Amino acid sequence: MFLTEANVLHYLVERQFADVETAVAGEFSVRALTRRNVNFHVTCGAREYLVKQAKRWDLEARTSVEREAKFYQLQASHLAPQCYSYDPPNSALVMEFLPGHMELYDVPDRFAPELGRLCGEAMGTFHREMTAGSLAATFPGAIPWHLSLNELGEDDLDDPSAGQRELARMVKKHAEFGRGLDRLRAEWRADTLIHGDWKLDNCLISPDRDSMRVVDWEFVSWGDSIWDVSALLQSYWNFWVRRPLDYSIESIRPALRAFLSAYAEAREWDAGELAARAIRFAGARMLQTAFENLDKIEEMTGQTVRLMQGSLNVFTRPDWAAEQLIGTPCSKN
Repeated sequence: MFLTEANVLHYLVERQFADVETAVAGEFSVRALTRRNVNFHVTCGAREYLVKQAKRWDLEARTSVEREAKFYQLQASHLAPQCYSYDPPNSALVMEFLPGHMELYDVPDRFAPELGRLCGEAMGTFHREMTAGSLAATFPGAIPWHLSLNELGEDDLDDPSAGQRELARMVKKHAEFGRGLDRLRAEWRADTLIHGDWKLDNCLISPDRDSMRVVDWEFVSWGDSIWDVSALLQSYWNFWVRRPLDYSIESIRPALRAFLSAYAEAREWDAGELAARAIRFAGARMLQTAFENLDKIEEMTGQTVRLMQGSLNVFTRPDWAAEQLIGTPCSKN
């Protein structure tokens, strides 16, 4: 059953999360939310739900929803919303909706150091608490394929666009990309459970702005905690990359420094060593973002060229890049 705004009420009634009388009384509403999968914000009287279903009916999409459901069933972290129901045949979840919460991406003062610190504390605490070996068996992971982009031929890519093929050729052309990506693969150390896509869009700030929840756990796996750190760094940088006239890197740096400092404190790590490693993995994230932005695009865009150039700068001169992007020199490692 594919869920739509027209039939999601019947689905919830069948699963006893809603009743027809409430809908007849006009106390039922559905709002589609644009995310990776199909999502609906459903209000039924005083109750609110987020209903999620795999967008495609292939193994990859259905497995991602299954993995997310498994994570919710653990109830291992207060960061995740509560899951009320998982329906495997329909690859659907009924979850807690978080009223009043805003995506950090949309918060007007998204670059405030206080919010950066909140992100660092939340992520660092999560990673510190998710190191049990049993999680590695439950959520097996692998080195992200984007870290092998320099070694992949066009035939290895899944139905690439002309723009993606051009990007892959550019990565192969510049030896610095190969050396940088090779080093990251060699350094990959799976040490905790990671979200896999910890970006500003997935961070929901509470109405009183003193706590944060994290959504969309489709990519949760056992991996390197720096992969999550680099995802958030790249998510911040995207404002500057996409609209440099509106968002200067100087306006973003305070949030970046606060985030890295709070994360280092939560993990009891050296902040300089953290930044040195995170900046290089964030360079790979730049390439990943560029590749994803070129989906169904026939040629490289200005944004993807800037992302690729930024990635090359990181791999070629990581200390200089850290000074420019974060505003602090990195410790050697």
